[in-house]
Amino acid sequence: MPIKTLESYLFERKLANASSIEILQNATVGIDVDHYLSRIYTFKKEQFLAGIGGIPASLKDYIHSDLQVFQEFNIKPIFIINGLGFPGQRHQYKTNELSPTEQHLEAMWAKLGSKPMYQYNSLESFRIFTDPLPLRPMIHDLVQYFIEIGIDYLISPYDASFQLSYLYQSGMIDAIYGSTDLLLTKIDKFILGMEFQSKDFRFIDKQKVLSELQLTERQFTDLSLMVGCTVQPETFPNFPPLPKPNQIQPFPQLSYFKLGLDIIYHNSFVNQSGDLHAYIASLNDPNLLQLYYQGHAALNFAPVLNKEGYVEPYSVELLKLGLPINPDFLTKDDSGDAIVKIPNNTHEVINERLPPEFYFYQSLGIVPLELAEAITQGFLEIRPTLESGLSDSYKKLITSKFYVDNLDQQFNLLTQLLARYYQVKKVQVKYWFQDDIVELNNRMTPSTSKRIGSHYAIIKGKPDRFSLVEYFKIGTTKPDGAVWKPAAVIATVVYRTLLMFDLIDANSGELKQLGKVIVRFVTENDVSEQAFQELFLVLLLMKSGALVLTESNRNFTNVPKYFKEGGSESAAVELGPEHMKFLTIIGRVFSIHKLNISPINYQGPISRNLLNFRSHIKFISSALCNTLQSVLVDFLVHSTEVKHEYKGKDDWYPLLSQIPFYRDVNSTLLGVVAEIYFEYSFRQSKVGNKSSSEIKAMSHDHLMTQVFQTNMSSFNINVHGVNSITSDQMARDFAEGVKFWKLFIKLAQLIHATDDNLVGAQYLKDIMGADEWVNQFT
Repeated sequence: MPIKTLESYLFERKLANASSIEILQNATVGIDVDHYLSRIYTFKKEQFLAGIGGIPASLKDYIHSDLQVFQEFNIKPIFIINGLGFPGQRHQYKTNELSPTEQHLEAMWAKLGSKPMYQYNSLESFRIFTDPLPLRPMIHDLVQYFIEIGIDYLISPYDASFQLSYLYQSGMIDAIYGSTDLLLTKIDKFILGMEFQSKDFRFIDKQKVLSELQLTERQFTDLSLMVGCTVQPETFPNFPPLPKPNQIQPFPQLSYFKLGLDIIYHNSFVNQSGDLHAYIASLNDPNLLQLYYQGHAALNFAPVLNKEGYVEPYSVELLKLGLPINPDFLTKDDSGDAIVKIPNNTHEVINERLPPEFYFYQSLGIVPLELAEAITQGFLEIRPTLESGLSDSYKKLITSKFYVDNLDQQFNLLTQLLARYYQVKKVQVKYWFQDDIVELNNRMTPSTSKRIGSHYAIIKGKPDRFSLVEYFKIGTTKPDGAVWKPAAVIATVVYRTLLMFDLIDANSGELKQLGKVIVRFVTENDVSEQAFQELFLVLLLMKSGALVLTESNRNFTNVPKYFKEGGSESAAVELGPEHMKFLTIIGRVFSIHKLNISPINYQGPISRNLLNFRSHIKFISSALCNTLQSVLVDFLVHSTEVKHEYKGKDDWYPLLSQIPFYRDVNSTLLGVVAEIYFEYSFRQSKVGNKSSSEIKAMSHDHLMTQVFQTNMSSFNINVHGVNSITSDQMARDFAEGVKFWKLFIKLAQLIHATDDNLVGAQYLKDIMGADEWVNQFT
């Protein structure tokens, strides 16, 4: 989070200098990913992203376009991603209390649900103007994309601004592209904004800013802590609240930083010390004084990963480089040399420290960030999902004994690698909808690591790249040598994860009944790696018993009827309960697969019901990914061979790129398309005497011209300035969705034949009825 309201004020005072990207030729530029994406995805873009889920579809297109400019000038970018959050950034909410963002989401759903007819309205947005697009859900996709295109990245121990400042001061990068938070570090100049189309950039000169504003560095820092920044995000109550946005005035006109300057200028006549300490003390609020002290401590002791591979406080690294630091934190050792004086309770400001090896794995993207944060802070809060509202099935899923135990095992795997303090320390898990707090991270006998750590596996034939399909199709064998190769490491990690998910018998090492269903399924069917991973998530959801795929949540709205009726006659056609079951499961299954469009700001139909279903799939995917990562960390720490063989990024990157279930799950858009197509087709079949081919053609044309308006080049526009959906692309994606549906049918039939407790006779009958519907209209 940058210093609140400062950026706009700098532009207003013309303190952002312009220059050409050409002067950066042959340079290495460190890029704050959070800031970089906030410049791309301004408030006006991706306003409906929270209504469809997933990462921005245009993300790769934007990065690819910008990298072409870098390539033109031989600029080497290094993308730095924010790591763990500071304790002060976490707000503890009461039971059923929603954050401002969550309140806004709930209000938006209520607003859209109350409309008699869906309307496009550019002023309506699931985003609050003060909120950036959340980065955390995108990290895994970014990591694998950077690896795929050969771009270096680093997940910093904590905030990216301090990591970038260290990299610059140590000479590892030549320039920084980041947020106004860099003004709080020892940086003289940095790039605030890049205009890749015009090939120029705006940079900030710190001394010019201080001179223009007539501030000392200490005053600037104190003011930043008062208005709110990364290390101290709370705005002091002596500032008025920002006015709420409305259709007439969607953006705030109030500048906290400007108001704060008035406080400093007035205070300078009374207090000559050059800081705001006396002023803050005069507010007679001990909590504010505490925030002030903690902010200064965080600024000086924010951890950074140094070039030796260790994590040290920022001020310690500055002192090593011979740079001046805050004298309040300096002392001398016995020999008279200056050393940094670190308070004993720094962990209350920064978090408790983890071993250097953990931070190294975190820098690559192996350690689950939310688990590492929970271990250091002792608290994990489970917040509402994007669709908000009430969902009994989702609550049942996330609080089920299996997944609570699974979370406990993840913590156990990680904490058993740490100091004894962490091994006995409990992590409190708080769900937003209940008062009871679940305490995890209890000591297990034997530990999870010992229970699974003796199991090794490698795919027969020793392939160069791991494939989950081949893993089940070909089978595994005990390794006879090189267990350190990426495919072999992932095979072992997957084997141990399947043990934890109760798909493999721990005693015999053989697949259990459901595992044998998977083997038979991949053996008898031609299924892609991506489709299989998606079906695997559906299988685990069915295994959980939390949700029946044919039963819709009546508390949530579907795709608005406006998109599915097509004329007064077809609008009068009523769908019976059986048809609603068919529509529910078809939409859900299709929604798991991907619709390959890449608009820079999606406009079109959304479904709260499908988003609720996606939340179930995303939870299972996250649980599976976190387990795989935790098992991988445990494997790496205990494997001296891997540490010996893996020398650099060329060894680590292939490992990261092969972790299954690592990316975020897809948006709901293909499910939205399927729901419109099949309901529209059914309605048309009941009106007039139309042939099957006529109905299919009408339904496809309806999607193209009426829903996604491909005849308008500016509708759902992509990075290249044209409509992101074409008739051919839609036909291909829909055909892939039908193919995916057929694979699901075969999987459901196999499950029923093996275990009718998971898919009973009536359940299968409903599924096959939906399949007849699909066959009728495709």
